[in-house]
Amino acid sequence: MKSYLERGRKLLEESMKGVNPFDKYKPEVPTGVFLKPGEPLLDEFEELGLKELPYTGFVLIAGGLGERLGYSGIKVGLPVCTIEEDYCYLKYYAQYALACKQRAMKYLSEAEKKTFYVPFCIMTSDDTYPRTMQLLEKHNYFGLGKDRVDIVKQENVPALIDNSAKMAVDLEKFKVITKPHGHGDIHNLLFDSGVAKKWKDMGKKMDDFHPRYQRSCPQGHPIYHRCFRQEQLANEHHLCTKNARRENGRHL
Repeated sequence: MKSYLERGRKLLEESMKGVNPFDKYKPEVPTGVFLKPGEPLLDEFEELGLKELPYTGFVLIAGGLGERLGYSGIKVGLPVCTIEEDYCYLKYYAQYALACKQRAMKYLSEAEKKTFYVPFCIMTSDDTYPRTMQLLEKHNYFGLGKDRVDIVKQENVPALIDNSAKMAVDLEKFKVITKPHGHGDIHNLLFDSGVAKKWKDMGKKMDDFHPRYQRSCPQGHPIYHRCFRQEQLANEHHLCTKNARRENGRHL
């Protein structure tokens, strides 16, 4: 606790003074590929990228609540649309993983098809774990299979309310208010929990990390995987851009 507060106070003080931790670095335009819908190259990348689906696992980052959105529940419980009842983001991502499984089947042998599945991991927190489990159990894990979903939980840390790193306290309950530590915990959690090794032993080579309520992100993953292979990248970051004519493109 002492080191956490000391580090928080130091970072907040540096922020107030305008200290830039990246001053010694020179920004450069990253190597990548620009793909535009409607062009043959994008379709080619997507077709080739589908072959990578058998080696892919999905990770959903779901440690936070929807407080900033005016929603008191978990973010993955938010509705994707209102046309269908109970169509939440967790259901959307589960259906996407199941669809990837079906598309991957054509690249597997008959023996492999019998045991193949797309592994699915959810990062929760003290704030979201109970409600995430309740949502999964209510809907029978959305068809994923209970034994095929890995749940990891990040630690909560004290919430700070000012630049002196003063802890937020619930005076009525005499309790320090805590919040999830952040998205970056997922990498350590996958390693420490054994999920990373488990997936590696299954032959998985790539993990797709999903923000919890951005439903447009999964649609281009086969394309991203093709770029990953072609460019021999250690990791990848994708971005959907829009120009003045609002045409969607994907820049990796």
